[in-house]
Amino acid sequence: MSVEQLIDVVQVFVLVFFRLAGMMLFAPLFGSSRIPRRVKMLLTLMLAFGMCVSVQLPEQLPQTMWELTLGIGGEMIFGLAMGMIVSFVFIAGQWAGEIMGQQMGLNMSEVFDPQFGQSGSIVGELYFMLTLVVFLAMQGHHAMLRGVRASFEALPLLSVGMTDSLLELMTSFFMGCTSLAVQLAGPMIVTILVVDLALGAISKTMPQLNVMTAGLTIRSLVGMVVLIFGLLITPRIIEGALDRAMETVQLHWTTPVR
Repeated sequence: MSVEQLIDVVQVFVLVFFRLAGMMLFAPLFGSSRIPRRVKMLLTLMLAFGMCVSVQLPEQLPQTMWELTLGIGGEMIFGLAMGMIVSFVFIAGQWAGEIMGQQMGLNMSEVFDPQFGQSGSIVGELYFMLTLVVFLAMQGHHAMLRGVRASFEALPLLSVGMTDSLLELMTSFFMGCTSLAVQLAGPMIVTILVVDLALGAISKTMPQLNVMTAGLTIRSLVGMVVLIFGLLITPRIIEGALDRAMETVQLHWTTPVR
């Protein structure tokens, strides 16, 4: 192998590596802060070694360091977008848990969030772990790896980057993330609102009763009942949202444009 061919192989490997690295930063499970950085790096290197052999070479490889830097930036943005689209479902689940925990009065106790490396509520962590279990049960991590491999055939190296359609897609998914969070937390919000109205009516008719003290216990008990019943239907909603996210990745980025 000549020196020029070796340089071309190294450039292809670098571009493949950065597309995978971008996905690993925000992808569910792979992007968790609980996974050591060395493990993430080794996993990305192994995947890049396995994929770069069969990746179609671009028509023209970068000739200068500036062109290579632009190509790396485009591949990185594309990988980030692929990981963030599925991650939005996890963010929606955690938001819903945060809202529900606040309504129940449980946000005073916080736990460590393994995905984002910061503190979060108990209910938010519960919904995040529930989403992760559904994601693993439907083999979502395998589907993401197959999707990023198929993306090299549909969108070859040096052909992607931040475009108007990509920005619009990310914005629409962020809006859908907010809508999903409200959908999951809606029953809790409505129930606690009814409880607050009832407690307010009781405090007006019976001023001598300490409603503030009893209200915290009542909100927690009623909220716990709603939470238990909500967990029976929440996995189906989360599974549907993950299916739509994975289908979007497949349709937009693994289907060749004719």
